[in-house]
Amino acid sequence: MKSIQWIDFKNKLDLYPELQLQFIYNENEIIFPNYHITEFKLATIESVDCGGRYDSWKEIILQVLEPNQSSDSDSMKLEKISSILETVSKSIAIPDQAVLRIEFGNSSHAMKQYFVSKLFIDGTTIFMKLVDGKTECKASEVCGLPQEKNTMNLNVEDYKSPKVKSRSCCTPVSAEKQNNSIGCC
Repeated sequence: MKSIQWIDFKNKLDLYPELQLQFIYNENEIIFPNYHITEFKLATIESVDCGGRYDSWKEIILQVLEPNQSSDSDSMKLEKISSILETVSKSIAIPDQAVLRIEFGNSSHAMKQYFVSKLFIDGTTIFMKLVDGKTECKASEVCGLPQEKNTMNLNVEDYKSPKVKSRSCCTPVSAEKQNNSIGCC
């Protein structure tokens, strides 16, 4: 899943300070307009995929708090977000190419980080479309996992415990057999 880059959002802040920002998640749910941006987080991700390839990137994560109740207030204007960003920029240098993520949760949805799939303007509002991500194999051509089959649907009723064919050196055994030591290795 690809999320928009920080520069794409920052350009909108600069171009349309008068627009209000709304977040759409779970296809058609909207975060209450009286939300609060509680935190800007800058994360450096370093990874090695299953094919042994190293990668690194930066993510800027905006944490959004939705109050328990909606109010009739307008959503935050991009101008206000720009002023928050000025304060943040005194402490954190956000790279233009950083991936933009939104961290959000409420009483109905567990807190998680969403990808931002698109920004679009409708009237006096700029909408930020939030989407879930999925696990992807980045090295499928190296490790042999076919691209179209790198996800698995598992029906719990169909699941059966695998049968262990051999015991490894770390197979748990009773404490009695290990002279009352703790652990398996």
